Amino acid sequence: MLITAAVATSADDPQLLRLPLIRNPHSSDVLAAARRKHGRIISKRDPFHTKLYNDQGSQYLVQVGIGTPPQNFTVTLDTGSADLWVPSSKCPQSECPYGGFQESASSTFNGNGENFGIQYGIGSVNGTYAKDTVTVAGASVPDQQFGLARTTEDILTTPTTVGGSGGDASKPNNRSSVAANGILGLGYPQLTAATTQGEQAYNPFVFNLVEKKVIKDPVFSVYMNSADKTGWAGEIIFGGADKSKYSGDLQYLPVAQLTTQQQPLGGIGGDTDSQQQREGYYYWMVYGQGIAVKTQTGQTKDFDLQSTGAFILDTGTTLTYMPTRMAIEIANEIAGENGYQLDRQSGVLIVDCSTAQSTAEVQLKMSQSSSASRSPVILSVPASELVIPLDSNSPDTASACMFGIAPLGTSGGGLGSNMFLVGDSMLRSAYLVFDMGQNRVGIAAANGVAGSVNGVNSSDSEGFKDSGSVIDPISFTSFMAAFFVFFAVKWLTL
Repeated sequence: MLITAAVATSADDPQLLRLPLIRNPHSSDVLAAARRKHGRIISKRDPFHTKLYNDQGSQYLVQVGIGTPPQNFTVTLDTGSADLWVPSSKCPQSECPYGGFQESASSTFNGNGENFGIQYGIGSVNGTYAKDTVTVAGASVPDQQFGLARTTEDILTTPTTVGGSGGDASKPNNRSSVAANGILGLGYPQLTAATTQGEQAYNPFVFNLVEKKVIKDPVFSVYMNSADKTGWAGEIIFGGADKSKYSGDLQYLPVAQLTTQQQPLGGIGGDTDSQQQREGYYYWMVYGQGIAVKTQTGQTKDFDLQSTGAFILDTGTTLTYMPTRMAIEIANEIAGENGYQLDRQSGVLIVDCSTAQSTAEVQLKMSQSSSASRSPVILSVPASELVIPLDSNSPDTASACMFGIAPLGTSGGGLGSNMFLVGDSMLRSAYLVFDMGQNRVGIAAANGVAGSVNGVNSSDSEGFKDSGSVIDPISFTSFMAAFFVFFAVKWLTL
């Protein structure tokens, strides 16, 4: 049994699903993992030459059930990929330490035998696709395609933590630590690994929630909570948003669209046909027009882009990655000339832990179109959210800290100069609503986390506390914004 029940808007309406997220930090291992992946950039999607990094830090996990009766798995929540996968029963314990899916125990299992495989920066997963019932918060999607891993390399977490399948899944809060035992990808169908195997794209789980009318409104929303709130601290909602978790109004941005597979890194193009279709959409990415740093003295240093770029919104990546020169200049503005250094083994920036006390902030400027806007949507993230302790739960007691913005390196990680990967270090400050129906992303200041959106500060209240708040489905207009042409890459992280 999963840990939460579905919440219905009425007796006849499709379900609105609400699940807690657990933040699983591994700060003591973060540098070691970063050093392992540094310099080993491997393409996941060969037709698009996209590059990936494995996450070397904290993860946000959810529980899903697969099969009849459901076999429960704790998996990484990842808006930067599209496949759901878990280990199969044939995966050796040395590679899949938390157990695998028992195919013979499910009365609804259907193995189709099609190849499944993804290669990451420090490892890989390979197996076959299958179909079975996938259950979330008591609501089920039958015949959902997902990956069963027969082999993994350097993907799953160390066997010193407890997690995955097995045990009493109805009591997750009793676990001292929870480990990822797979991935729940929330990207578009064209991002599924099937397309790299010469197979047709298929509907990922979240899109089937809409297709099969399990949820009424085609949206999902993510609230991660503050970095120091460990355990079951965050939340994902399928089919609506929780107004108590954010301040101000949601600011919507169109998802940047991909033109063709033959032009993966082409520039920004004009508007395409405005039909509501998913072709051309891969990543949850929005148009970026610049970065700015507001210093402690109140001065603002702008890093304007030569042309409109793309910000990839990726809950599966711990850090935010920017071009090397920009990342270092930002660190210099935030931590001071002598307050940071580049760890060349890992490729990340180490900062003085006292930087967390700075009133400086980093701003992401996002446009509502493929052209620079006079009134961009601005997400501001203070220094306190960008200083990650490596040997303690708080920068106040840590002796070593990592900066939440990292350089891409000399190779650029396969990204162009206007390409940015926005990970958890900055996304935590935003409440995120991913709109599959209108291909847009809504953001607002997340309560309980320092930061602001368009000058509206978040509330200091701990948004995850259940105080009987109402979860409202999102209302939509019939207007569909014109699609835009662009391409970005992403590194999938665990």
